[in-house]
Parts: sequence; C-alpha cells; structure tokens
Amino acid sequence: MAKIVAIIGWAFVGGATRYGLSVTLPIVAGFPWATVIVNLVGSGLLAWLSHAETLTAKWPNALTVGLGVGGLGAFTTFSTFGVDTVHLLDQQSWGLVGLYIAVSLIGGLVMSGLGVWCARRWWHFPVAEV
Repeated sequence: MAKIVAIIGWAFVGGATRYGLSVTLPIVAGFPWATVIVNLVGSGLLAWLSHAETLTAKWPNALTVGLGVGGLGAFTTFSTFGVDTVHLLDQQSWGLVGLYIAVSLIGGLVMSGLGVWCARRWWHFPVAEV
C-alpha cells in the first residue's frame, strides 16, 4: 500500500512539473523544446535513480518506486513525443521531424548513460569534511 501511495503522490508532482515546463518553455521555430528537455532530463534521472544503489538502499523502497514509476514516469512523456512527431509530419517539416527524433532518441540514450555513470561513481568519491 505504501508503494501505491508513493506512486500516486510522486505522479502528481511529476505531472504537474511537466505541465509547468510545457507552458513555460516556448516552441521555437516549430521545435517542441519542452518535450525534449523533459524527456532528456527524465531519462538521465531515471537511469541515475535505478543505479544509485548506495543511496537508495538507505531509503524506504516505496520512495524509490514512487520517485521512479510515479514521479519520473509522469514527468517524462512518450505520448507527447508521438503527438509532436505526428504534428511535425502533418506540417511536412521533414528536417524538424528528423532532428526531433534524433535528438530525442540519441539524447535519451546519452542521458541514460550519463545517469548510470554518475550513479556508479558519484557515491564513491571521498567527501571532504568541513
């Protein structure tokens, strides 16, 4: 039950944050920047979260599941990526379609790799005591 409550709560936060960014970030020259930024950041954070075992082992499992499935699941948006792609296709903006798909897919893989890299190394650095 704790996991379900965490998923619902974090989904609200993730979805509201995504919506806030979508109304804040402009569409420049027909390119859906908000969706790209949300999906790239979400890819990196989800990869980090799923590999930051040294940190997440100290948390309740419900928090990790809530943040990942609920928060980042609601924050990122494959459906908007699909709708944006179809919209660009309808406008016959072939260059933007190619750029959007390439940036989204390749960028998502790069950000996921970066998230895993950070998670595996971040918690192993010695922390200077102040």
